[in-house]
Amino acid sequence: MQILYAIAGIALILFVLKDLITTTLSFQGGGRLTNFIAENTWRLCLKLAGKDGKRKMMERIGHLLLILIITSWVAGMWLGSFLLLLSDSASVLNSTTEAITTASEKLYFAGYTLSTMGNGDYKPGSRLWDIVANLLAFSGLAFITVSITYIMPVLSAVILQVKLSVFLNSLGNSPQQMLLNSWNGKNFDRLLKHDADLADMITQHSQNHKAYPIIHYFHSIEQRESVILNLTIFDEAINFLKFGVQDEARPSDADLLTIRGAQDFYLHILERHHKNEEQAPYTFPEMNWDALIEAGVPLKTELLSVFHSPETFKQRREILTYLLYQDGWSWTDIYRPDPV
Repeated sequence: MQILYAIAGIALILFVLKDLITTTLSFQGGGRLTNFIAENTWRLCLKLAGKDGKRKMMERIGHLLLILIITSWVAGMWLGSFLLLLSDSASVLNSTTEAITTASEKLYFAGYTLSTMGNGDYKPGSRLWDIVANLLAFSGLAFITVSITYIMPVLSAVILQVKLSVFLNSLGNSPQQMLLNSWNGKNFDRLLKHDADLADMITQHSQNHKAYPIIHYFHSIEQRESVILNLTIFDEAINFLKFGVQDEARPSDADLLTIRGAQDFYLHILERHHKNEEQAPYTFPEMNWDALIEAGVPLKTELLSVFHSPETFKQRREILTYLLYQDGWSWTDIYRPDPV
């Protein structure tokens, strides 16, 4: 039984350390424990909110997840160290009486060793346990340092996420409004003059999302700060430029290459959130393009009804549909009855 304690303790410590390193240092996303906690906590909170992204409680989930993840690392390291010490009844001794310690005293010793407090009430029971205690102390110091430093780039990525969202929202709060604001009477050069800045921010946000997927759960109930809403609006605006605007007025594919490449990279990174199971067919609310027509934008009117077909831009819209749903939004938040 004692050897099983040692095996379980070492396995748990290694599992937590692997999750910690993968989440904080690999830049390839969260570890298994981190992703399990994040995804299931988000699903539970979204269900409690009635799958409504506008509920106030949704704004605090990202901060809650940071606390839960770090707490789970602390608990895992502490429990693993405790199990390891339980494998030998004489692993920890009372510093004054040399008496063998109880299980609760070993738990206490494991905690203050990991926290590097250096309390002298208890001591390792042999030279081997001296070495083990030193390793636990070094692990605890590294763990505390990495956990704290992990918070800073995550918060920086969240700030960039909000910055990107507000920038996009300033261009328009719907695909129609974004196109109308960009139309100068001849073409959409007003939109293209932002393409380098937008492409840079979208690419950086996508890379941040790959390195720190927890930023996906820093949710805003306001449209102007909701990155998935505004990126979907922007994607739909570009889709319509390519699909529904006459050739003489729309930008060429070469002109859109930079911004479209950034959008595609974003969808590629976020595609891992898109579940492959069968989804119910999505539908769009009725789209109103009258304002564009009144502004003199030359549209391919015969294709307007085809644009909102589920088969048009099917692959990217399926990903965005799931991302919107997962964030508590829907296409009715993109194409609202009064978009302008």
